[in-house]
Amino acid sequence: MKKIAVIGAGYVGLVTAACLAQKNNQVFVIERDLQKITSLLNGNVPFYEPGLEHIVASAIHTKHLVFVNNIAQALTEEPEIIFSCVGTPSQEDGVADLSYVWAAAAEIGKTLNKYALIVNKSTVPVGTGDRVRQVIQLELDRRASSVTFDVASNPEFLKEGDAVNDFLMPDRIIAGVDSEKAHHLLADLYYPFLSHGAPLVTMSIASAELTKYASNAMLATRISFMNQMALLADKLGADISDVKKGMALDKRIGWAFLNAGIGYGGSCFPKDIKALIHMGSSTGQRMTLVEEVEHVNDLQKQLFINQILTHYHNNIAGKKIGLWGLAFKPETDDIRCAPSIDVINKLLGQGAHITAYDPAATANMRALFKDTITFAQTADDVIKNADCLIILTEWQEFLHVDFEKFTVLKDNVVFDGRNCYTPEQLSHYGIKYVSVGRNTVTVNTTQSAHSSPTHATVSAMM
Repeated sequence: MKKIAVIGAGYVGLVTAACLAQKNNQVFVIERDLQKITSLLNGNVPFYEPGLEHIVASAIHTKHLVFVNNIAQALTEEPEIIFSCVGTPSQEDGVADLSYVWAAAAEIGKTLNKYALIVNKSTVPVGTGDRVRQVIQLELDRRASSVTFDVASNPEFLKEGDAVNDFLMPDRIIAGVDSEKAHHLLADLYYPFLSHGAPLVTMSIASAELTKYASNAMLATRISFMNQMALLADKLGADISDVKKGMALDKRIGWAFLNAGIGYGGSCFPKDIKALIHMGSSTGQRMTLVEEVEHVNDLQKQLFINQILTHYHNNIAGKKIGLWGLAFKPETDDIRCAPSIDVINKLLGQGAHITAYDPAATANMRALFKDTITFAQTADDVIKNADCLIILTEWQEFLHVDFEKFTVLKDNVVFDGRNCYTPEQLSHYGIKYVSVGRNTVTVNTTQSAHSSPTHATVSAMM
């Protein structure tokens, strides 16, 4: 059992703390918001993340997870490892706001009385680890303290909606260290998480910091690449879903992050892309490809909105529009940079009336839009009196639906920003289906009598 402190009970901090506590470590979580601590102790996780509520409650029950109000209180327990999981939001110019990182480092320096490894788990620009070391040392020098410490970078790779599994069964763990002691501490801590064969990859702190940005930029690039290919597919009469299958079966490419749609959102990709662009500009190495990834993503949302407006000849005033999905992706209530926000704002500005439903994100969206839109209790309630339906999040309950329900839509049209269905499926019910990268495909609902694909055949109609 190790004693560990985790600064911040946000998304990364709470997942990190709960999963480490589940492995029988003693974890002290520093959270300044007393109401949040009370809520957590009562079993209420402040955001939707499948499986997290259970392991938090279990760790609290076994007393492996303890919440404290300040860093000084946690450091009286003399933790061996201190994880900094504070927020690093984007500023207007795209630069990551590191004020919480510096504040945490200063507080550690003021109260550290025994060796500890300070680990940056927040997503931070390259060079942050060095600056954290300086801030802590400055405070120690002011106290004339000879306490030693190490700094490391251990970026998180948690997918919202599957974060618990990602932490417990990681693809890899990145350890940016500059001392053997730091390496051994992290290797020992993470050993129980590597039993399935995932590697602990050791590198310099700067390399670890950049790895996080490079990973997210690559995933965002795949999304934007497919979205741009989808635009071309619409021009050429191709089906982007078939193109995806043909590409993904190449082992060098694979299936992940190749879904064409309305674009990425969330708290990570938009923020990290902006920060990477700024890092490039500030060092004289412009990240032109990453800049285009951001541009394509921004454009994709507008082009999807334009499809809706074009269908209605730029006149949607008074239209009753149903909307399925508010979160930026399924299995989360996160609406940060969600495409739904752009769509709703544009349609409201054009005089439309919106009724929306999401299984998890309604409360967050209600706080943003108040009573300017109507929030339904069920997906069925959305379409009862709607002229059309827009789908913006591919929740499972939307993927498995009786298509006959769509026949109640007064204008017989579905705008699908996530390509949940096929043109053939909705055409059978007389529904016009506007999707991404499949809008000029000739709909053919009958299979040739002469075709008899074998089990080895990958059908373009899958």
